[in-house]
Amino acid sequence: MRAAFIGKTLDGQYGNGLSFTETYFAGGQLEYHEAERQAKGQWHFRGHVFCTFYDASAQQSRLNGGCWTAVKTSANCYDFYLAGLVPEPPFEDEARDMADRWSARGWRTEEPSTCNEKPSV
Repeated sequence: MRAAFIGKTLDGQYGNGLSFTETYFAGGQLEYHEAERQAKGQWHFRGHVFCTFYDASAQQSRLNGGCWTAVKTSANCYDFYLAGLVPEPPFEDEARDMADRWSARGWRTEEPSTCNEKPSV
C-alpha cells in the first residue's frame, strides 16, 4: 500500500456517494478535498493499517480521519474498511465476503480507475 499511495493522489467516493480527492505526500502530510470541505493533515502506517488524521482546523467541519485497512480489488481500485473490520493479510477470501461493507473506495488519479471492472473467473 505504501507504494500505491505515498506520493500519489487518490480520487474516490464514500459509500454514500460523496466524492473526494486526497494527496499523500512523502513526508507524512496529506491534503484532502471534497465539495464542501478541505483539510490538511498527516498519514502514517501501523503495520498494514493506513491512518489519516486531519489538523485541528478541520475538526469544526467534522473531519477527523481514522485508520483503514485498504484492500486492492483490481489494478487501480482500493476498498477502504475501518481498521479491525477485516482480518490481517492475506485478505482475498474475507474481502469477497466484505465487498458491500467498504467505507470508501479510491483509485490513483494518474491512471484510469478500474473500480467498475468485474473480477474474471
